Amino acid sequence: MNVIGIKELQTNPGKLSKSFAEDEYMLITRRGKPIGVALPFGSHLMEQGLQPWMAIKAFQSGDLSLGQLAASLDKTKSETLAMLGQLNIPIADYDLSEDLETINTLLD
Repeated sequence: MNVIGIKELQTNPGKLSKSFAEDEYMLITRRGKPIGVALPFGSHLMEQGLQPWMAIKAFQSGDLSLGQLAASLDKTKSETLAMLGQLNIPIADYDLSEDLETINTLLD
C-alpha cells in the first residue's frame, strides 16, 4: 500500500497515476490521519465489495435508477428493494410537505 499526504498529492498527482498503473491502491492522509483511499478500477478490491457500494451510493445520489442498480448488482428489482430496506436506504426522495402545501392551497 502506498501512502500520500493530501498536500503532496496536490503538488505531485503523478504519484497517484503511477500507483494505478501498478494496480495498487493509495491511502490518502491529512496531517497523518487517513481521509480516503484511491483505487484503480481493475483492482480485486473493486470486484469484491467496493463496486456494489459505489453503485448504491450512485443510486442514493440519483445517478442510477432502481433498475440500473438492480442490474449492476445482478439482482431483481424485488431483491434490490429488499436489500435497500435492510440498509435503511429510501427508494424515493419525496417531499410530502410540498404536496401538503399544494393541497392546502387548493382547499383555500
